[in-house]
Amino acid sequence: MFHFQILGCSKCSKEFPRQTIDGGKTKGDFSGFNRNSWIARDPTAHKRIAELARTAKTQTEQKQTESTGARWTDLFRLEYFNPISGHAIDPMHCMFLGIAKHMMKLYTKTGIIDRHGLAKVQQHMDSFRVPSSIGRIPQKIASGFSSFTADQWKNWTMIFSSVVLKPVLPDKHYKVWLKFAHATSLLARKVLSQADIELADQLLVRFCGDVEQTYGTAAITPNFHMICHLADVIKEQGPVYSFWCFSFERYVKL
Repeated sequence: MFHFQILGCSKCSKEFPRQTIDGGKTKGDFSGFNRNSWIARDPTAHKRIAELARTAKTQTEQKQTESTGARWTDLFRLEYFNPISGHAIDPMHCMFLGIAKHMMKLYTKTGIIDRHGLAKVQQHMDSFRVPSSIGRIPQKIASGFSSFTADQWKNWTMIFSSVVLKPVLPDKHYKVWLKFAHATSLLARKVLSQADIELADQLLVRFCGDVEQTYGTAAITPNFHMICHLADVIKEQGPVYSFWCFSFERYVKL
């Protein structure tokens, strides 16, 4: 997903035009969270366009065809394969290594949380007594969350952050973050109800809109758009424990 800046979403046909940022550089504008305007991709049309890209006579023709966001894969030879619903958005990379990490970097780079605030957070974290199943409490917060693993980002977001950020994060910023922390805690449950999914989805869309309004469109990355499709993926694939990359990466390391 997001091989292309304009039509980069593999779930919908929302356009992401380029915008100019500091220093004259350009990047994709991934803002805008009015989902009523997001047109879902049609799997039949997607396969047809991908086939045109595969059979293109020239590289230029192939690139022009692929600019619609459709690329060929041999999975399309399977008649039952749905290219839109048949792939998942990985919550591990999207929620924790993506958005959680991005937000903490935003807070520290802009000075919303300074080094004294980080030291205060670390001191608070060191006072926790948690079950051994959660793992070791991170010791790298005072240095700016350096080298956090995906599992540490998950625990930080879901367990610790809502408590330890309250004294150091200004109220308006804390309320924005709290929506994300609450939503991830709901979605990471092993047993999910329809109500859990709907509430988490509402919180995530409101969170993304709040980030855009509070920090500007330049603060929005592709993960913010993709996380607004996550509820649909869960409805199709089941709870995140059935498809996120934590289990895969742990297996690979064995």
